[in-house]
Amino acid sequence: MATCDRPMLPLRLTACFHWAVVGGAILECLTLAAFGAYNVWGNGRVDPAALVLQYLFEAAIFALAAGFGLGAFLLSFRGLPVRIVGAAVHLGTTTLATLGTVWMGQSEVQVSPNTYGYWSPWIAFAVAAAVIATGLAVLISLFLRVGREGASLALAD
Repeated sequence: MATCDRPMLPLRLTACFHWAVVGGAILECLTLAAFGAYNVWGNGRVDPAALVLQYLFEAAIFALAAGFGLGAFLLSFRGLPVRIVGAAVHLGTTTLATLGTVWMGQSEVQVSPNTYGYWSPWIAFAVAAAVIATGLAVLISLFLRVGREGASLALAD
């Protein structure tokens, strides 16, 4: 038992959870990068007047992918200060991605489902829920030890 009669989780379990969180952040990074690449590839079907907005959208998608990638890279370290910075980067990116997907879902409510490029609102809210769940896992991972010498934010360390 740890001090203050707080039971400690086995190191193997906390290490598996930590790497699952890092893997989830990497998956978010790769998903957004693939989505941005698909939009770059499909640019020929956009009205030339809206092409600038399309390029800004793609830049924002790639910036979100880079934010998730940087957060995952920093979360993979054992040092607590580096993991805190990685969690802050990841949670900031999570906030922007969630706001963007909720905004997209809300803006698609009044659009006809027969329109080209229609994105069902429930898909947008499901994506936002998945991004929020990964962000919560990142927060929880800060309170678990990564290795025998790793630190955590738990009170009894």
